[in-house]
Amino acid sequence: MKPSLPLPLVIASLLGAHVATAQNWTAISTPVTSNLILYDIDFPAAQDDIGYAGGSNVTYNGHGTLLKTVDQGNTWSVAWSSTASGTGITALYFLNADTGFAGTQGGNIMKTTDGGTTWSSTDFDSANDQGDINDLQFHDADHGVLTTSYNGIYHTSDGGATWEPATTNPGMGQYALCYADATTLFSCGNDQSIYKSTDGGATWASSFQGTFQTVSLGIDFLDADHGMVTSEEGQYFKTTDGGATWTPGTIPGQSGLMRGVVMLDLDNIFVCATPGQVFRTQDGGTTWTDDSGVNFDPSYYAILFTPNGTGFVCGSGATGGTILKRTPLTTAVADRTVGEAAFTIYPNPVSSSMTVEFSNPLGGRVEVTVVNGLGEVVRSKRVTAKSVGTSRAEVDLSNCAAGRYTVNLIAGGAVIGSRNITVAGR
Repeated sequence: MKPSLPLPLVIASLLGAHVATAQNWTAISTPVTSNLILYDIDFPAAQDDIGYAGGSNVTYNGHGTLLKTVDQGNTWSVAWSSTASGTGITALYFLNADTGFAGTQGGNIMKTTDGGTTWSSTDFDSANDQGDINDLQFHDADHGVLTTSYNGIYHTSDGGATWEPATTNPGMGQYALCYADATTLFSCGNDQSIYKSTDGGATWASSFQGTFQTVSLGIDFLDADHGMVTSEEGQYFKTTDGGATWTPGTIPGQSGLMRGVVMLDLDNIFVCATPGQVFRTQDGGTTWTDDSGVNFDPSYYAILFTPNGTGFVCGSGATGGTILKRTPLTTAVADRTVGEAAFTIYPNPVSSSMTVEFSNPLGGRVEVTVVNGLGEVVRSKRVTAKSVGTSRAEVDLSNCAAGRYTVNLIAGGAVIGSRNITVAGR
């Protein structure tokens, strides 16, 4: 990786006509007054109020800290901290407001069921040293996948009670992973490698191999076909055919590591980077804008958007880490109005699976979520919608208990349609 350029003026001159500066992100203070690297941030699905950010005081074998917000990220408190070495949090995933998992610098999985106040810790593979857990994702309450620094990728089908190593593992370190649908996942890592699994993480095959000794660190998919991987020196790769081919691109003037990427739809994409900077494209990568201004002190590690369109970035900082908040995007990410989608579900009542049909004239990504009576998202599926005509998604509800559920369509951070269904049960 090339060294960061020393002056904001030099950066601005390199960005040229392709990148315009905009200050859309606000720094949010934390109650921590010492060094803190916030590696990951997560808001449980289908709500905007409760979120978590986890990190460590150092980059190796550090002490863990978990921050929590209950007011849409306006204020944060310390929910949990430790002085034990190796408890530094490197990955977070919350199934709901109370139940979540954390990966640590010591290679352990921690679980909480009380909103982060207390945690149980498990060395899920005592025969091997995993190093850092680099990423941790769940598709539902039972099925999850994680990446480790030393011993590859593991998957669970029992809610994290046990973890099994993938039987065909990537031959090099993987840093980030992403569900594209219920059984399709992608990961990225050393030598700009990208790997794909079509069986829930049990086996993996190479999808792309890039430049030697160059890392890919960020990944996001809209559905099984459309995804993006970010690397360093402004390099990224996009696919529209499920990883069969990858098209390279470059963000002008970006000179460091790009660790986080969010695809809101096919056109609207955000990337966070080191030195601290957030980039945005509204045309699928043809042009990019500087959405945050450059900050040479922190490194930015993760970026997300909550359902109402509010953005968050987390990273390092000498006093309490860095949390940035972006005011909610308007109803659609491209500042266009989204009306109520034409939206049908059949059959209803549902016995085992349902078909969701809808129209969304803006196209792009639409997320179908199924919410139970407790407000928990029990199923979620991402679909790249057509801008003309009807889009369709098949959703498996065979493992859902009998009862009443709400199905939401979410696009551009806004609910564009909502229907109630009844599940007849098994």
